[in-house]
Amino acid sequence: MRRDEVYFGALGVLVGLGGLLAVGRGIGLAIPDPVATLGVVTVSGTFLLWRGAILLAAGAFYLQGVSEGLDRLNAQATVFLGSLMLVILAGAELLSVLLGAIPGGADRWVASGSEIVAAVGPPYTPAVVTVPFALVAINYWSQEAEP
Repeated sequence: MRRDEVYFGALGVLVGLGGLLAVGRGIGLAIPDPVATLGVVTVSGTFLLWRGAILLAAGAFYLQGVSEGLDRLNAQATVFLGSLMLVILAGAELLSVLLGAIPGGADRWVASGSEIVAAVGPPYTPAVVTVPFALVAINYWSQEAEP
């Protein structure tokens, strides 16, 4: 078993669990928010069900790629697509946090630096926490296919 298979297998399990937690909270199950125990991760907000479904799908892509063996180009592409899903989701969540820091009203359109820093601070969603670990899959994009 290759090192990257273990890495992406563990990442797939963590992302899948985060997605399962988000889907459970999104459909209204009485699951406590992990911010009380982890401190950095929160599972709350709007569109929670859809964010959870994307996380579940990305975790499934990771696990599917690992189960096929990452020496195959198809499996590497599957892992890369799972990482791409995480990057898009995390980018959308960070953009919504940044834009939420801008106060409303007709007289003010720009937030101060301290307001932006306060808005970008923890707790973060599972996609934002896992996206730095998912960027390792960019390595698969830069590799050429072997005949």
